Amino acid sequence: VSADLMNVLYAGYDNPISISIPGVPLSSVSASMTGGAFRSIGMGRYIARPSAVGSDVTINVASNEGGRSRQMGKFTFHVRKLPDPTAYIQIGTTRFHEGGLSKAALMGVNGLNAAIDDGILDIQFRVTGFETVFFDNMGNAVPMASNGAQFSERQRNTFRKLSRNKRFYIANITAVGPDGISRKLTGSMQVIVK
Repeated sequence: VSADLMNVLYAGYDNPISISIPGVPLSSVSASMTGGAFRSIGMGRYIARPSAVGSDVTINVASNEGGRSRQMGKFTFHVRKLPDPTAYIQIGTTRFHEGGLSKAALMGVNGLNAAIDDGILDIQFRVTGFETVFFDNMGNAVPMASNGAQFSERQRNTFRKLSRNKRFYIANITAVGPDGISRKLTGSMQVIVK
């Protein structure tokens, strides 16, 4: 049994699992899991969806040859909550995280995205809200709320008025993952108009 991602499984998420028994055809291998939903997607591949964070799950593997089922092993995995995603602005095929951004590129995007993208996982989250924080001529912070994952009309109007090298921040980002858990992301994105 090998988790296709790593040695932990994430609660409320479809974790891909591969199972095989040396010398036994894949069609004669069966498996089940305690503590969540488990289904075969064919050719030794399964989807494990643990139901609770912090409760280990056990995958039981059996061979079914000659009309007999034989227990081949039990494998225990720790169950964790999905890590927090990172917010980004999608510009073409590029994920912009912070720094300099042309005004044309900024005006061409609709809103904010979030994903876990760490080289192992690439899991999309749904952004449910955020604020942009601009600074007036006196240096006072002017926060503006989004329209869900989309920039509000007020935010877009402020973008139009930004001059070169002006900066603003995107903060207080909330997002929901495939596990259904809503989370407030730490940190903020700094955007500098180029």
